[in-house]
Parts: sequence; structure tokens; C-alpha cells
Amino acid sequence: MLKTFTEFVSAHNLISPSERVLLAVSGGLDSVVMTALFHKAGFSFVIAHCNFCLRGEESNADEAFVKQLATHYEVPYDVKNFDTEQEAKKRGDSIQVAARELRYDWFLSLVKEENYQKLATAHHRTDLLETQLINLTRGTGLSGLKGFSTKQELIIRPLLCSTREELAAYADSEG
Repeated sequence: MLKTFTEFVSAHNLISPSERVLLAVSGGLDSVVMTALFHKAGFSFVIAHCNFCLRGEESNADEAFVKQLATHYEVPYDVKNFDTEQEAKKRGDSIQVAARELRYDWFLSLVKEENYQKLATAHHRTDLLETQLINLTRGTGLSGLKGFSTKQELIIRPLLCSTREELAAYADSEG
């Protein structure tokens, strides 16, 4: 997995050795594997975590886990709590849409404020296929069939080389 990851990052020119990357880490399998791969590859990174305060103690447990992960890898981290339900009502959006906008707005503001060069998300090939299928069922054009790209301005998706199943197998093999 590490070789596939580093070859993909290199082939798509996602990260140069001097760049410091902000990792969007939820605490789920995908973002934890991404964090491990960044560490093993020797990339410079920091961690950011959004607590949307939607699942009570479970949300707080995710936040605590991400803090432990940052401590384990000895990297800085930022956490932000959101009143997502209130924000969704205020915006007239679904909770999912509000959470996505809050997340990206905060991550990109951190990138600019702290002079990080990139924001890495843990989207993988399975996410891309799901997005393409959803877009297809909605009657999308060519742009919707594309889904999302490996690199979009400051946002990179270095796990698009792997499926969810491959990430899970790697996590199991690494304990």
C-alpha cells in the first residue's frame, strides 16, 4: 500500500518534499490510514478535525481519538466544534450540506492562515465511483460523470489510488 500511495502521489505531483500538508482527519478508517501513510512516507503534515457535535459522546470520542493520533505521530493538530444543526437551520440547508461547507471553509482558512501548501482529504476510489453513480442517477452531464479530481486547487486526494477494501486490508495488516 505504501508503494502504491507514494507512486500515486509522485505520478500526480500532489506533494513536494518541502510542502506542509493539512490532513482532514475524521477519525474513521480512511483518514487514519491516510495519516499513517503520510507518516510512513515522511511527508510533513498537521492534522485538523471537525467535531460537528451531532452524535453526542460519539462525536467527542472521535475528537479525543484524533488528538491521540496527532500525539502518537507527534504532529500539531487543530480541532473545531460546530453547532451544525443550528448552522443548517440558519442557512436553510440540510445538515450534510452545512457540515460539508463548514468543514471546507474552516480547512481552507487554516491552510491560508498557517501557510500550509495543501489540504489532503481521504477520498478513495470507492468514494469516486459512488459519487459518479449518484451523479448519473441525477441525470448529470460529463462534468458530473467525472466526479471529483485528484487535485483541485489546494485540495488533494492522495487515496484515489485505492479502494475502501484495500484501505481496510491495509489497516488490518498494520494493526
